[in-house]
Amino acid sequence: MKKFTLLFVALISLGSLNAQNADSVSWERKGSFGFNFANVGLSNWAGGGESSVALGGVYNSAFIRTTGSNTWKTSIDFALGGAKVGEGEFRKTDDAIILLSQYTKKINENLGWGLTGVLRTQLLEGNTFAPDGNGGEIATKISSFMAPGYLTVNLGMDYIKGDVFSLSFSPAAGKFTFVSDDDLSDAGAFGVTPGDKVRAEFGSNLLATLSLKLAENMAFQSNVNFFTSYETFGTIDVNWETLLVMKVNEWFNATFGTQLIYDKDIRFDDGNGGTTAELQFKHVLNVGVNFALFNGQ
Repeated sequence: MKKFTLLFVALISLGSLNAQNADSVSWERKGSFGFNFANVGLSNWAGGGESSVALGGVYNSAFIRTTGSNTWKTSIDFALGGAKVGEGEFRKTDDAIILLSQYTKKINENLGWGLTGVLRTQLLEGNTFAPDGNGGEIATKISSFMAPGYLTVNLGMDYIKGDVFSLSFSPAAGKFTFVSDDDLSDAGAFGVTPGDKVRAEFGSNLLATLSLKLAENMAFQSNVNFFTSYETFGTIDVNWETLLVMKVNEWFNATFGTQLIYDKDIRFDDGNGGTTAELQFKHVLNVGVNFALFNGQ
């Protein structure tokens, strides 16, 4: 664990190595916070249905430092949402924390090399619910903070086409899976050896990003990541995220995001006493207010 922490700290520190000439340093800062709310109230409604309340919040920020041909980017993305249907309790519907630190060195206009670290986890406990036979439900814990947590560290070459497209290939990539919860660790969740808190894999990684401005008030982003461990080469873990942002005016916007995951180490009950890896898919539609925290130098 100590080695992994030192590696991530070293990555974050790379951006300060070229700060000797302060006049050549430029900073770009971006950030926003959004809040959404939805409510349905029913009373003596012949059409049926149940009242509901949904709340959600999204925060993102990015700090980009450029010194000549060197760029260091640090970003934070956070989302949390929940809903209450009828007389039930609030249950989370969205929960994600993503921290990124990336150092790139340009060779020419389109090519460069870089070192990137990404940490992904969640804030709150996640559960599945099943009937208990008495009209209630039984909650089963399946995740919590840093259970799982994923740290990927990639060293490789980058192809960059302006602000629209980039392709990064890392023949030297590390993927570290953390399961800090004792119960989940003892059960061997997320591919760790039962009782262990960390699993380390070494392999290669391919990351493609696309960013398009579809209209004056509409933008689209897509990131797809492929990782294969050299120990099980050819078995590919996939994480594909998309986000469509539609800005109504200075304050109100709507976003539609999707995420598709395939990970051989995340197992589901196959109904026959065994487990199987499955495609996971999530989509989130948010309509609400958005506040710019800062934008620019």
